[in-house]
Amino acid sequence: MPLKLAGALLLSLAGLAAGCALVRRLRLRKRFLRDFIAFLTALETNLRWRCDDIFTLVNSSQELFALPADSSSPFEQVWEKYTAPLSRRFCLKREDALLLGELGAGLGKTDAEGQLAHLALYKTLFCKQLAAAEEELQSKAKLYRTLGLFAGMSAALMMI
Repeated sequence: MPLKLAGALLLSLAGLAAGCALVRRLRLRKRFLRDFIAFLTALETNLRWRCDDIFTLVNSSQELFALPADSSSPFEQVWEKYTAPLSRRFCLKREDALLLGELGAGLGKTDAEGQLAHLALYKTLFCKQLAAAEEELQSKAKLYRTLGLFAGMSAALMMI
């Protein structure tokens, strides 16, 4: 009997841990979007005040998003290669990944004013994604933990 109770407790805790893992994914996405908006702000400032190529501007904007200095490849290819794994690492949604790709496709292709407008547009779009991520975290965090715990408890009751 004590062995069954210990197993039931472990099943309940496993369910709770699964729920907490889902909450962690939501937090990772929110943190990435917040940091990426800060990166866009820094990039916008650097673009306004410095006359460097796009690789240098991106690399000097924030350490988190430093691109390899590969001058032999076009910026768009380097950006795509760098940002592709970010979706999985930071649990981004498909819309987030598409916005990342579209942002990189337009950087470095126009004059400074065009790039500033491009950055302002994507900063607004990423702010909307951040607001949605915050709302999703707030509405689903408690739900995920509770459902995980109850799923674990249900499995434990079935075991007993």
